[in-house]
Amino acid sequence: MRNVRYMLLNVLLTGTFLLLATMSQAQCRSFAKNKCVPELAPFKFNETFNAAQLAAGEEAEVNLTFYSGQQYRVLVCAHPILGEVNWKLVDTNNKIIFESLAPEPKPHFDLKASSTTQMKVIVWVPEKEKTDMVHVGCVAIMVGFKE
Repeated sequence: MRNVRYMLLNVLLTGTFLLLATMSQAQCRSFAKNKCVPELAPFKFNETFNAAQLAAGEEAEVNLTFYSGQQYRVLVCAHPILGEVNWKLVDTNNKIIFESLAPEPKPHFDLKASSTTQMKVIVWVPEKEKTDMVHVGCVAIMVGFKE
């Protein structure tokens, strides 16, 4: 009987964590759609959703492909609870193409790809004063293009 209770508790806890993760992702998607997509204008959103829930001291990265002759806008949009975030766009050799640091934030970078290339966006939330509260917020990496 004890094993059955233990297994049932594990199933319930796992289900609860999965539900919370799904709800968190849905909230992040809603935030990105409502706040970030309009900031891409006059570029058109490419419908690729890249986002993560981050806290101070954490980072995320995403690989992107840019096609020859196309004009792009790369936008990093963070929930206000996080404050300004740092981000950079690097090429396959990790050479910095663009960088935005929190003291002088730049939410987007426009580029025209001269050839089809892979690049990576790296986003990190600066460390803040240590408190008992951990603030977690959505950070979306959006790409727009001109038609």
